[in-house]
Amino acid sequence: MIGRVLSSLTVFLITTSAFAQNSAPSSHMVFDDNFPGDIIINEVRVPKAGEATYTYYETLGWRGKGAGYAGIQAHPKAHLFIFSIWDHKEHKAPIKAVHHGPGTETVGFGGEGTGLKSWNFKLGWKTDVWYTLVARNWQIDDHTHYGFWSRAGDTKRWTHLVTMDVAAKANFEGRTDAFIEDWLNTGIKPRTTHLRGGWKRKLDGSWFAFGKGRYSVNYWDLDPGKRSFNFRTNWDGGVAEDKSGKFYYMVAGGKQTKPTSKNPSQHAIVRDEKKPGFDRIKIKSAAATLANNELTVSWKLDDTTTPQFAYQIEVLNNRDAKGKPLWSGPIDKIAHARKATIKDIDLPAKSKCFVQIRCTDILDQQSASLVVEATR
Repeated sequence: MIGRVLSSLTVFLITTSAFAQNSAPSSHMVFDDNFPGDIIINEVRVPKAGEATYTYYETLGWRGKGAGYAGIQAHPKAHLFIFSIWDHKEHKAPIKAVHHGPGTETVGFGGEGTGLKSWNFKLGWKTDVWYTLVARNWQIDDHTHYGFWSRAGDTKRWTHLVTMDVAAKANFEGRTDAFIEDWLNTGIKPRTTHLRGGWKRKLDGSWFAFGKGRYSVNYWDLDPGKRSFNFRTNWDGGVAEDKSGKFYYMVAGGKQTKPTSKNPSQHAIVRDEKKPGFDRIKIKSAAATLANNELTVSWKLDDTTTPQFAYQIEVLNNRDAKGKPLWSGPIDKIAHARKATIKDIDLPAKSKCFVQIRCTDILDQQSASLVVEATR
């Protein structure tokens, strides 16, 4: 009886060990932005032939006191967007979400450290479509807010997925990292990620275009008994080109995949842009109402232009915005706000009141101002 139990256990361990060696090799493309910054941008595309369930196509990774990573996943439930920040010993309080975009959920995570992650199963992404992912951090007193946005290449529409509050002063540190990961031993299926158009904004406000990428495979996973041993030679990475232009690529898994470069290897794409070229934010419409010395302002934005980061409201006595404002508010860094209430607006009865609103986008481009008359 004891012998039969030991034999069954041995078979189980051997089977589990063999299964555990069937993951596609985890691979990284690390870019050349080795300095602190407050905005990082990268574009990602998954070709139809490179789609594989249980794959994380990570697109933005950074270090520092607010270290984290973001990207897209092929999850069994759906194609989702994910954004995570790790806890740090210098955080004065737990990480929390101060804004959830439509369909975004947040939950604590463990394993390789602890922290807070957000995921959105409802927005979805498609194969063969480029998605722009943007993360920005900004200081709020002695805390740092981290926002995450995506833009779909087919519809041109932007979505604000989440903003997290980190109880420390922190920036994006180190080189921006993108990786491809098979988390459930499905290396028999090839998975591919394409990357292009990366940027980081330095703390002095100047822009740096990613020009080089270091491709590497986790070599420690390729040894006998390790998670990717059975697919230890099934990986590839470098630069390719199609009608959309040049891009970095990584392929992991699939019996037909073979290296065309070394592990690690250096790759480059020449860039001549000076800054990101997205359309600046545009206000579509606004409305204002005044009642009992309380002014309520609301506005709508064109979601095919770069998303809002901040706004400013002024109260005027004429539509032409001439002369000194009756009231001028601060620049409010509330990326998700589309409504504001101003109390104690003391105006003569029946006098006309106009409201001017300007918005600043996540790249610090300012919208044209819009002036509307407040209704009573």
